[in-house]
Amino acid sequence: MIRPSYHSSSAFLARSIDLGEADRRLTFFTRDSGVLVTIGKSAWRSRKRFGGTLQRYVLLDIAWTERPGGMAVLASASVNRSFWEIVEDWERVRHADHLLEIASELFPQAGPKPRAFEVLLRGMRSIADGESPPETARKVEAELLAIGGWGPDLSGCRKCKGQESRSYRFLPSEGGILCETCPPSGGSPLSLGAVKTWRAMQAGKAAARGRLRIPVGIAEELRIVIRGYVEYCIGKRLRSLGET
Repeated sequence: MIRPSYHSSSAFLARSIDLGEADRRLTFFTRDSGVLVTIGKSAWRSRKRFGGTLQRYVLLDIAWTERPGGMAVLASASVNRSFWEIVEDWERVRHADHLLEIASELFPQAGPKPRAFEVLLRGMRSIADGESPPETARKVEAELLAIGGWGPDLSGCRKCKGQESRSYRFLPSEGGILCETCPPSGGSPLSLGAVKTWRAMQAGKAAARGRLRIPVGIAEELRIVIRGYVEYCIGKRLRSLGET
């Protein structure tokens, strides 16, 4: 008889779907196993089972068991730290959901994801502490793209290598920026200020990250372009931060 293996990790709950009258299908983004899909036995009906800990915007310590060929079964969950300040404001909720979605979509493979998890944790903490949710989202997006190997080339035009154009165009298929005159045509416009801001966020240096403040206009430029690029990388539309 094959015994189940036992695992544990820090985690955020990303999605929860009811299965029948008692169980839940729970998707976590974990530090040590990446995206993890588990069955929570009696998680819906019995509050004693997990003590009401299975909530979003909470840093959890979870444990689960696995058998070959079967879905993992959640064994326990406890609260490490809650970020309940997030639920006090709808914009915080929307952007926190976005962070959970992009982390799960950009890193779907099993296996340790300590750097991506740290970026997600830092983003949740920033939103809960009152930092601008859109600004936080842009920083997290840029860092996760870079960690995952999708960080675009922002050093200058991909074709002519010009580095100080006043404005550029971003083409996901080119993996970087082009000046106004180099082919191919199309793409989303990006000012030099937006390019420099994205470049700084992508570097992910702690000291610079803490000082970086993003003007509203540049934040809007980057929102449009980075969202489109993330969708290009994952091959589908994002559910979070839909237009209202």
